[in-house]
Amino acid sequence: MCGTSVFRLQSWDAERYARFRRRMLLDAPWAFSASPESDKGLDLAFLGKALASETQAIFAIEAPAPDAANGQGELVAAAGVLRQVSPKFDHRATIWGVFVAPDSRRKGLGRAVVGAAIAWARAQPGVDYVDLGASERAEAARRLYESLGFTAWGREPEATEVDGRRYDEIHMTLRL
Repeated sequence: MCGTSVFRLQSWDAERYARFRRRMLLDAPWAFSASPESDKGLDLAFLGKALASETQAIFAIEAPAPDAANGQGELVAAAGVLRQVSPKFDHRATIWGVFVAPDSRRKGLGRAVVGAAIAWARAQPGVDYVDLGASERAEAARRLYESLGFTAWGREPEATEVDGRRYDEIHMTLRL
């Protein structure tokens, strides 16, 4: 890792996370089920409420150079985690929205934010599994998840379609 610390986003981080989320969706449209035109994660009110929730968290890393406008650095890596709330599934958490800005890759940032999401899930009483999905195109992400102990359990054919091309989704789980 590059020495930059991971932190949990708070409701006041909604605007800068929305900027980063838009970048995720534009830079890697094949990796996410959402698109910039319809993603509820870009709605600041929805996002602020989600960031204040006890059942989910988003962990991030910001660039070392602060943004002159607000004293905060721009986000360069993030991973969300959501505990399932249904009584039949509350033993599971789901990691979602993992992204590292292209110019910040290969520095351990993805491992750091996913590690923080796993640690959060592990700290939730009764959570025994963490699940996630990765596009067949995201080979580096799948290697990272495997190195953290995730195993693939299924493949969803042609799960997403972007610009006329379809991509399979690899479903993975980690037993805590």
